[in-house]
Amino acid sequence: MSRRLILIVEDEETTREVLAQALETFGYKTIIADNGKDALNLFNAHRPDMIISDIYMPVMNGLELLKAVRRTDKTLPFILITGFDIQEAHETAHSHGATALLLKPFRLQQLRDILDRTFNSSV
Repeated sequence: MSRRLILIVEDEETTREVLAQALETFGYKTIIADNGKDALNLFNAHRPDMIISDIYMPVMNGLELLKAVRRTDKTLPFILITGFDIQEAHETAHSHGATALLLKPFRLQQLRDILDRTFNSSV
């Protein structure tokens, strides 16, 4: 059985590296991008099993990326992460079809729980 591929989109290098390392430890393959535009290109080229994206990034933000992905894939699990505007982020994430919203700082176990629920419910 092949490992699931997760696209990580985060403009902050340390956060991106920590997420990639944690996901690899959890048994997933990862590809990374530091903005939504590059992530959209990777999405189209690799068709990952999930996207985890920060909301606030340069070039194309996470919400713009989510909208672009939803035009071609309505069901792909998509987790948004943010440290800002908690109420607004919840409303926006929900209205655009995000699978989950993680608020920074979050524990890696929170992410793992979401991954387990998401992938186990789609079996």
